[in-house]
Amino acid sequence: MTERFSNRQSLLDAATVLAARRAIDRELAHLIADPFDRDAAKRLHDVVGANADRAQEALERLVHVTELREPWEPGGAADAEATHEEPAP
Repeated sequence: MTERFSNRQSLLDAATVLAARRAIDRELAHLIADPFDRDAAKRLHDVVGANADRAQEALERLVHVTELREPWEPGGAADAEATHEEPAP
């Protein structure tokens, strides 16, 4: 079954990816500032682990949305419907 496009879900997915990226960047900046800070290294490890799966799922949904075609594009929903129509008398 084809999933319906949702602007709201796409915005939430994009926000999820950006939030994960910011959290990782923030902890990475701490580690770069002090490469010998073991606490910063542990926090970076924890943040990556906590955000990686969530961001990956959101990215997969966003990629799926970019693969959807508009009904008026070739191969879109309009073509699929046209193949099921009966010829006019």
